[in-house]
Amino acid sequence: MATPKSSTGTKAPRPGRTLGASKPRSLTSVPATAKKPSGKKGVNPLSSLGAMANKTSDAASVVTGKGKIVGGVLAVLAVLVVVAVVVINSGLFTATDIQIQGSEHVTKHDAIQLIDLPEGTSLFNVDPDQITEDLKQNPWVSGVDVQRQFPHTLIITPMERKVIAIAYISSDDLAWAIGDDDTWIAPLSTSVEVDDQGNVITTGQGSNTLNGIDAALALAKHYGAVLLTDVSADVAPVSGQAVSSKAVKAGLEYVRGFSSEFLGQVKDISTPSVEAISANLNNGIEVSLGDSDDIAKKERVVTKLLSQVEGVTYINVRSPGNYTFRNAPTS
Repeated sequence: MATPKSSTGTKAPRPGRTLGASKPRSLTSVPATAKKPSGKKGVNPLSSLGAMANKTSDAASVVTGKGKIVGGVLAVLAVLVVVAVVVINSGLFTATDIQIQGSEHVTKHDAIQLIDLPEGTSLFNVDPDQITEDLKQNPWVSGVDVQRQFPHTLIITPMERKVIAIAYISSDDLAWAIGDDDTWIAPLSTSVEVDDQGNVITTGQGSNTLNGIDAALALAKHYGAVLLTDVSADVAPVSGQAVSSKAVKAGLEYVRGFSSEFLGQVKDISTPSVEAISANLNNGIEVSLGDSDDIAKKERVVTKLLSQVEGVTYINVRSPGNYTFRNAPTS
């Protein structure tokens, strides 16, 4: 027979169980099986990422710091450049006091006529090379000394070529000055005034007047140079141009090749041709030199011969290893 359902809709209790008497179950944690330590510490990926982030941040800070320093330095330099440009182009150091000095052969007036300074020239932007180029239009000028005296003074002094020889061209009665760079400088007057010792007087108050080759010889002495004589008539000097005559160039090689002591004994050097070069000494002895080979050896032969033999009047050292000489007969 069917069992009737409860009208409350609840299930009928099973026999032997009392709902009210049942105790709630307690949850007991069951420990997991213990693992042996591996000996290695575990790495926390999050901590590693954090450390890397910190290092990157520190590096970025350093770079940023250095970048700020470099940027600051560049900014300062930029300011200094701007200030320098402003100062240089301002009127603070404009060359308003320009002093042009003269020299023996380049007068102050001549120098002023040659120099072309741009308007507004300052002590900073003055161009010494351009000034030198301007003044070198005068063949006596070899260079220029430019001095700045702040705030407004500019001193310009031409520097002259050193004269090492005077070439006397008898056909034209001209005495040409030759520079130490083998350049024809300019013709000199062959009428000069000298004092009682034969020194050239430039003030116009000399006691004697010399002309021609005698004047050329006095000029050579005045410049501490050597007189070249018997220069061929076909030699045509041009101011500021290099010496091209082979005979004159050979004579200049002797001038440079002889010692200063021996040059002090030389009155003049005759240069009609390369093979026929000779020197006339102050004591009247003629020395036949020939071409400009073995200059030092030729000098030694002449010096030794003069010290050992009396009365020598002529020496031939064209071949210094086989030299000849003449001497005056002794009574």
